[in-house]
Parts: sequence; C-alpha cells; structure tokens
Amino acid sequence: MSARPLIFIFPGQSSRDPFMFERLAIVDPHLAAQALANVEAQIGRPFDAAFTDNLEIQLAVFEVTQAWLQLVRAAGLHEQASAGLSLGEYSHCVAIGALPVDAARSLVASRGRCYDAGPAGVMAAMFPLSLEELEALCAQVREALGDARAVAVANMNSPTQNVIAGTAAAVDRVLALALDEYFITGQIIEQRIPMHVPLFAPVADAFRPALESATWQIPAAGYWPNVDAKPVAVTHSTDIIDCLARHVWQPVKWRETIDAMVVRYGDPVFVEVGPLQILTRMLSRKWIAPQRVFAVDVSSGAKDQAVTFSQRMEEIRYALAH
Repeated sequence: MSARPLIFIFPGQSSRDPFMFERLAIVDPHLAAQALANVEAQIGRPFDAAFTDNLEIQLAVFEVTQAWLQLVRAAGLHEQASAGLSLGEYSHCVAIGALPVDAARSLVASRGRCYDAGPAGVMAAMFPLSLEELEALCAQVREALGDARAVAVANMNSPTQNVIAGTAAAVDRVLALALDEYFITGQIIEQRIPMHVPLFAPVADAFRPALESATWQIPAAGYWPNVDAKPVAVTHSTDIIDCLARHVWQPVKWRETIDAMVVRYGDPVFVEVGPLQILTRMLSRKWIAPQRVFAVDVSSGAKDQAVTFSQRMEEIRYALAH
C-alpha cells in the first residue's frame, strides 16, 4: 500500500500538440497507431496536425489521453481519485467507470461538432490578476457594451491564472483595461470559440441530446465535475448529464476542485495523464509542491521517451511511498 493517495488529472484541449502521437509511439507504437486510427475514423479524413477544427482537437487529445491512461495503469499505477479539466472530464468519466470508452469517443465527437457550430469568440489567459479584479473588468465591459453575455470568466485555473471568454471585441476591451489599470498583458489562447461562458449557452442545448442518448453507468469512483468543484453523488445518469450540460457554458472551477481534493485526500500525488504538461506546470507554480505533481508525457520527442516514461513511473512510485 502506498503512503499517499494517487490522483489522476486529465488535461483539456489546450494540450493539443502536433507531435503528441509521435511521442506516444516511442513508448507504445501499437497504442499510438490505434489512437490515431480512432481519430481518423471519427473525422472521416486523415489527421491534420494543424488542428483545423474543434472536432479534430478534442478527439485527438481524448484518444492520446486514453492511451496514456492504459500505459500508466499497465505500469501498475491505480488512482484513488481523478478529475479532468474541461475536455478532460470525459476521460475522467471513463476512468471512474461512468462511461465506456467507445461511448465517450462518440460523445466527444458530438461535442466537437457542436462546438464548431457554436457562436464565434475568443479566449484569453489572464495572470497574475486576481479573480475579483478580473470579474470586475468583465462587468465593466459588459455594461459598456450593453451586452450581458459579451464576456465573462471561463476558467478559474489556479491561484495565478484565470481565463476569460466572449466576443472578440469584448475580450479586446478587457485586455486593454487590464493593461491600462494593472499593467497586465493577457494572452489569447483560443481564437474561434468562447467556451464555458453564457455566450456559449446555445451549444449546451445542441449538445444535450447526445449526452442523454449516451451509454451511462453508475461510476465506481467519485465524480468531480468542473462546474461544482466537489464530488457529486451519482444515483442516475441525469446527475452527470446535468453537470456536463452546464459545463458547456458555465466556468471551469479547476482551482477549487484541486483545493477540495487536497482537503479530502490530505497530501496526494497528482499525475497528469495526457499530452504535454500544462496541468503539471499550473499546479506546481506557487500552488502544489512540485514533488507531488508529475506528467507522464515528459519528452519533447526525443528518442529516449520510452526510457523517460519508465523512469517517471519509478519517480511516481517513490513519491507515493514517501
């Protein structure tokens, strides 16, 4: 038995990367080939690493995440809990047994198509501006534009980073105000759609039929939805469906989720299961002790990725035991 609880965290679509299949292939060529084939079967065309639409982005990140999850569990690591940021919540649902992987794959494809058909907009990361200050700037811009849905906080990611989303004009105004009043320069991270804000509410309505027709199961482990930042007692599929529908247009409470997990599990070890190391960097930056946070996709594509993965598994086992 390990001395510390193990928590898997699954990244969102910001973890897309042109070389994520190649890095996975160095560790397990068969899994990488199967993940790529699954993506191409859903999109109906060869995979394009330029990521021309959300359908392709979401499926690629989901499939690579599922492959890494298989590798980590095959290495003997089994989590006591898990959570996923945005798109990562679908891998979370698979991990806890709420959704078979084939059903999740189809649902992610439906989600991607609905997102591509949704309202246009942009998203910007803002740091190190506080949540209260950022919400005040968004309110100021909404009032100035006379549009209650123009811009809002979309992701509460960490103590030092929040994300806003809305129309391009509204986000530009918030960026200008942040620079003028706080000398903060925001960074545009999405130039097509404004997820997790009221402007995106029509997408929830379009996506809900797919959620309701999916093959759901009562999960064997705790369900930690983004919109509530606390475990939800699931007695019926509607408990999850409601959270995921709200999740489309309500903010991602990632910081609250991680803080609540630390309270619940004491001093856990977090392992990011998926492409890149975005969540790992976020958690270990003035938040969770770096020796308690690990990413499994650790190489930039070097030929030693397989060796590095094996070493990382040993590092995680050591952290769990000490």
